[in-house]
Amino acid sequence: MQERPTRPRPAPSRAPAEAQPEPAYAATPDTPPAKDKKTGNSLRGRATAAFSAVRGEHEPAPKYDGSTNDDFDVPPIGGHPSHTKNRQWAVRLGIPVGVLLLAAGTTFAVGVNIGSSRVPAQGAISQNEALRFRLSSYPVEQAAVFGQQYLNVCLTRPAASNTAAVRTRGEVLARMATSGTESGCGYSGTSTAEAEKPESIVFTGQISSVREGYTEGAAAYLTYQVAYDSEKTLEAVVPVWVNDRADPTLMRVVGNVGFMPAPRLGAPPAYAETRAKDAQLATQLRDQVLSPFLQAWGSSDAQQLNLTLTEDASFAARAGLRGLLVNPTVEKVTVYTARTESGGTIHYQSGDEVVAETTVEWTSAMSTSKQAGTYQIRLRYVQGKWAVLDVTGSALDPSGGPVPNSGAAASSSGAPDSSSRSGSSSPSSPTTPVQPQEPTQAASGPFDPAGVPSA
Repeated sequence: MQERPTRPRPAPSRAPAEAQPEPAYAATPDTPPAKDKKTGNSLRGRATAAFSAVRGEHEPAPKYDGSTNDDFDVPPIGGHPSHTKNRQWAVRLGIPVGVLLLAAGTTFAVGVNIGSSRVPAQGAISQNEALRFRLSSYPVEQAAVFGQQYLNVCLTRPAASNTAAVRTRGEVLARMATSGTESGCGYSGTSTAEAEKPESIVFTGQISSVREGYTEGAAAYLTYQVAYDSEKTLEAVVPVWVNDRADPTLMRVVGNVGFMPAPRLGAPPAYAETRAKDAQLATQLRDQVLSPFLQAWGSSDAQQLNLTLTEDASFAARAGLRGLLVNPTVEKVTVYTARTESGGTIHYQSGDEVVAETTVEWTSAMSTSKQAGTYQIRLRYVQGKWAVLDVTGSALDPSGGPVPNSGAAASSSGAPDSSSRSGSSSPSSPTTPVQPQEPTQAASGPFDPAGVPSA
């Protein structure tokens, strides 16, 4: 490498040099304006600068006088100035968006807290909801028995001459009801003969809860059907109070009995059957399948039943009547099928099923009397023969129409129809309403207070 020749330095002037003042000049720096100490790194200064930028006010460019400025903001290499347009828009949007997010978060947290406190626990509802939808835990069965016993004593009225029975009846009723109820259950008869007793008193299942008024326990109105004979029926409403819904140990009748009309006989329309019938198959099944099956079914003969049942036959088809009804006689069979006729004949394939509505007359093993019943017997075609799959009791009457007995003729004669009590059906006998089969025991002697539960 060649060395560069050096130039000779001029000789300094011997005259003294005078100090020259530095020229003052203003230069606009390439960097953004420096932050004032007042608005530099503090939060208040940044907010003031942001609002000034929003209003369009800009800080004046600084004058560089050559002196050192400790607060001069110089961005790093490759960085952006602190007050660019992007930074201004970010500041403008950041403040309102932050406020909205804070308000939304607070509202969400409060709503979740309040909403969760209003949601009941799983499987739990409030008492008002239970009463509104009649889902109260009122002990219906226990209260219904107590109310039925009270009605039995109330409506069984001895002759006035039997002073002991009258006194005992009044004491029992007074112990079962509150003091504000009518004495003697409201009965003030003074007849010398014993009053007519009801044949049956049955709880109808109707209950109306008492919503409020009792600080302890709960009460409800219970409805009973009272039947004196086949033509004389009414309903009695009894209010019963219990001390505890879950485990009642005390009960009391808390009001007078109210008597209401019982439901009347209606006139249903004829039942419209839409299924196709197979009269030819009905004749075939009557003697070949149904008669052998019912014979074995009445006596619960398992060996004979297996010959007429499918492999997946129901429990009702396999159990039978265990000899209570025997010697069946098939009187009528109607077969309903889903198949249609083809050339005047209905052809069946393996797996097809039909329903045979069957009327059977049984012989009661307890009284040797006759008893008719109807069934819906479901059969399946398996390997070229019909087998019983299931048995359902009862079948609908397709005739419908008004009830033949209006009730006026029987009540005027004073003698109820005997066919309603015998249990046998006859086409010529008038139809009478079916009454509950739960008769109460009529006391022939004085009442026993110990035999009636009380509070």
